[in-house]
Amino acid sequence: MRIIAYDRFRPGVTMETVTPYLPEEVANVWRLWKAGVVRENYARADEPGVVIVFEADSVAEAQRYVDDFPLSKAGLLEWSFIPLTAPLPVESLFAPGVDVGEPLDRTRARS
Repeated sequence: MRIIAYDRFRPGVTMETVTPYLPEEVANVWRLWKAGVVRENYARADEPGVVIVFEADSVAEAQRYVDDFPLSKAGLLEWSFIPLTAPLPVESLFAPGVDVGEPLDRTRARS
């Protein structure tokens, strides 16, 4: 499942506060990205912080990952999580004659 996680600085925390932690913070996210755990990573446009899309079995698993981040360990961030799933059982909306069979990706040449 995909989990969107986004952070906020705790009150009183500034960019100057977090800057010493950033090299290890970024390295940690990069390792998780290479491991396939982090799928997407963005800087927030509305305020300082990040949005990370995790591939995880649960929000609790994503929470364990962010708890291991240096900025989290230092108590500088507050995290929120949004678990994602398909918006609804899409195939249930198709008429019985609609073809949803293999190959699913029909843009690729058949071998």
